[in-house]
Amino acid sequence: MPEWEIDNTQYGLKLEGVMGDIGFSLNYIDYISQLPSLRGGIPAQNSFTGQTGVWPYLVAFDIEFPRIQLYGGSIDAYIPQIETVLRVEAAYSKGEEFANTAEERLFSENDVIRYVIGLDRQVQLPFDTQTSALFSFQLFGQHIQDHVLIDPPQAVAQPAGFGKIGIPDWQDNWTGTLLIRQPLKNGLINPQVIMAYDYRAQAGVIAPSVEWLINDNWRLLVGANIKLGESAKPFDDCRTCNPFAPFTATALHQDPLTEGSVGLYGIEPLGRFRSGPIGMAQAEDELQISIRYRF
Repeated sequence: MPEWEIDNTQYGLKLEGVMGDIGFSLNYIDYISQLPSLRGGIPAQNSFTGQTGVWPYLVAFDIEFPRIQLYGGSIDAYIPQIETVLRVEAAYSKGEEFANTAEERLFSENDVIRYVIGLDRQVQLPFDTQTSALFSFQLFGQHIQDHVLIDPPQAVAQPAGFGKIGIPDWQDNWTGTLLIRQPLKNGLINPQVIMAYDYRAQAGVIAPSVEWLINDNWRLLVGANIKLGESAKPFDDCRTCNPFAPFTATALHQDPLTEGSVGLYGIEPLGRFRSGPIGMAQAEDELQISIRYRF
């Protein structure tokens, strides 16, 4: 049955059903983004002339939370030939905003396609015949429509440290995850390992852990979080833009009245989008030990 969810900021429609061994859902939601967008093009004073106005490519922003429309669906099916559960999800969103150093207001609105393919299977390992290990694989994909990535036309030559301008997020990217969990001693000891790899950022993480249910009251959890691969991937952040032309022009601007960037790279802030959540945390390996007591 269709189910409407309405509050002050969002509304949506969800339809779920089952056809034989296949479960499916269709979804629509109109909501306010929980992540802020930085929109340039706000009034500011030219410190060279004292004139107040709206200056293109000026690094000055208002924080906005755009309204997004999302259309999605999912299919779950059990494949008996390989004893595996297949999960497929896809979503198409309209209204998302991305940093874009090729635009005068330094952002653009782009439609996005996202999808997930998952496989879950229980496997009997030879060293434990009482319980089965869970193998769960997921592949997350994202495609940004009308993606912009261009060479800055203003530059006479591009020395080291300079490059393309536009949207720092990758036009197409994929992240794969793998979970392996094997209960032992009838579930009293539960070792597992989670692995993830960001294809474009070329960064991965391995997170092994062991949970020990000592008794009805005490639980011990020991785990680690180890990062692998590359880290910093710098990107143009408009530090060589020329909003107050000709006063802020650089030596690489062919015309001092040209307002756009010449593509000087930096890690902060936009390079972080190229590194991804795994790559930007390369120096943050972790070891956790948790002891819990339940009264």
